[in-house]
Amino acid sequence: MEMIKNNTPCFFTQQVFLIGTYNEDRNERFAPISWISYTRGEPSCLVISINGTKKTKENIGRTGFLSATVVTPDLLPLCEQFNRATYKKEMKDKLQYSVEKGKILDVPLLVGGKFSYECQVIKTVEIGTTHTYFAEIKNINVSEDIQKLDFFDLREVNPVVYSPMNYFTIGKHLGKIGDYSNL
Repeated sequence: MEMIKNNTPCFFTQQVFLIGTYNEDRNERFAPISWISYTRGEPSCLVISINGTKKTKENIGRTGFLSATVVTPDLLPLCEQFNRATYKKEMKDKLQYSVEKGKILDVPLLVGGKFSYECQVIKTVEIGTTHTYFAEIKNINVSEDIQKLDFFDLREVNPVVYSPMNYFTIGKHLGKIGDYSNL
């Protein structure tokens, strides 16, 4: 392992999402982004940070809309083909996927995704080359198998988690909030 320095993102675990936007020509664009969090209260927002020069940033700035699909292991091959660093034309040409328009907003959604958000940006904060978007959640799309669960079981959603240069999935259920306060 590399020597850990003060600015090394060595223990940042982040859930991976595919951020969907439309290009000016109406072709859909998806970008894997893992710097995402959530605000609680009114309005509920995803907080999405995107660094550098990316077409996705340009699209969000132009339209103010985006989708965010939770990446699950079955979406990893597609996720890697939407990533400039891991894209391979011969691989992307072999992958098949379908896109549909959002139920509420004019955003692209990946057909078959287990969990996705349709969002409208209400505030953008710029620090250096990073844009952080506060994107109000206007609609949540959840697959039927997840909707039928007794509780929100992350093992069933099976989100991909990123930690520098590696992917992981969720392990075991440790208990509910409050279970450890009764020991």
